[in-house]
Amino acid sequence: MQLIVILLTTVSILTFLSGAITFFGSSKKDRVRSAWFFLAAIFATVWMASISLFLTADASWYDVISWHVNWTFVSAILIDVAFLGYAAWSEKYGRIATMIFLVFGVIVGCTILLNPGALYSEVILANTGNQVTMNIGPLYISYIAFFSTIVPAIVAMFLKQFSRSSSERKRGGDIVSMASFGISSLIILVFNLILPLFNNWSLIWLGPLALSITIIAVYYTILRYRMLNLSSIWLKIFSYIVIIASIAIVYMIIFSVIFAALFRGSTPSIEVIILNFIMILIFLLLMPAMNQLINFIQVLIMGRKSDKKKELGNGK
Repeated sequence: MQLIVILLTTVSILTFLSGAITFFGSSKKDRVRSAWFFLAAIFATVWMASISLFLTADASWYDVISWHVNWTFVSAILIDVAFLGYAAWSEKYGRIATMIFLVFGVIVGCTILLNPGALYSEVILANTGNQVTMNIGPLYISYIAFFSTIVPAIVAMFLKQFSRSSSERKRGGDIVSMASFGISSLIILVFNLILPLFNNWSLIWLGPLALSITIIAVYYTILRYRMLNLSSIWLKIFSYIVIIASIAIVYMIIFSVIFAALFRGSTPSIEVIILNFIMILIFLLLMPAMNQLINFIQVLIMGRKSDKKKELGNGK
């Protein structure tokens, strides 16, 4: 379970950075759409954190676990509203649709926060796996109705942009965005909406993982297909940060897997994980200086070789 939490934590960092890069690096023309994308990344990060805390909570968390469970449901609503804003804000009817779903989502979300008992009856924290007993009532039906309508709307907006775009480059970006969002929505439907009805909550981490891949894929389309105009300075700064974070994340995942294999399924302590994460960050931050040192040494070596050739030539 700790490995799953590490995985969710690391991908949530990339998700947040993708949104931050897009927002702070976008031009004034695309600032509103990039803001919606940043909000989607923020709410996705909250969603991942809430699910991670729910999966690892024990009996001592009974007093506060309901708050995390509530935000698991509410943040999922806000993610799709923000995604719709990103996909549809360039059109007048898209802005209207976004505001309608925003009002709908706020009403459902506030009802969950103020009266969570209408959505679920209890939270079970057990060694065999944490669960939430859902109440199939008006609030749950409204919750499902929200996703049943907004997900097709988001896909339709990506499809609309694809059909209207005259640029082959941007059409490719629309295809990637639409496909990745559709696939992640199906995964979330199965593992975060359907299976929990049968008291299977052990795989709900697959939904946030799929969503983070979608957000990173959309960020890729923004860079690769120029879906938004981004400042080159911000791209250089933040892309370097993302590269460092990505390498550190891959290293931490590999380290955790090897640690579990060597020590018969046990997982490293938080202190060991933090120490390794800090060490890999220090190493990555020192890489530019190391490259400069290597280049300097190579120049010295090549200079000496050149001097020897000149001496040999003069000797002849």
